[in-house]
Amino acid sequence: MHKQTKLQIAAFTLLLVADQLSKWWIEQQYPFFSMTVIDGFFSFVKAHNYGVAFSMFADLDHAWRTNGLLIVTSLIAVVVAVWWWKELQKQSLESWLLMLILVGAAGNIYDRFTLGYVVDFIDWYIVWDGQAYHWPAFNIADACISVAVVLLLLTSFKKP
Repeated sequence: MHKQTKLQIAAFTLLLVADQLSKWWIEQQYPFFSMTVIDGFFSFVKAHNYGVAFSMFADLDHAWRTNGLLIVTSLIAVVVAVWWWKELQKQSLESWLLMLILVGAAGNIYDRFTLGYVVDFIDWYIVWDGQAYHWPAFNIADACISVAVVLLLLTSFKKP
């Protein structure tokens, strides 16, 4: 096994453990938990996302939504895993970014499978003229996916 493969498996494991431990900690808090980290900018909150990004599909019937999202996200994760394996052979930056997507997929699929929803807790916001404007709550898995997708898009514009 290549050194890069071992490093990526270690990074995958550490990030997935961080994601699941942070979600476990949030789940231990009382309902409607909120803790300010940086006043006017960043808090921890307890949120359950029954849908996907920005709570899309959250209004669908529970069984259809949960099972459908599990199937679709698992299929996407398999496609990304195959892509990761091919990129890993090239020892490319893309393999690291795909590993991040797999961390996010694994963390959120695990939540949806065991809980029926995804645990979100990172609440970024700004206060402008006395009004708070919040980005939808997210988690470490979501951050891994978002950072990786943005960087994959940016690197796709480089010259061959």
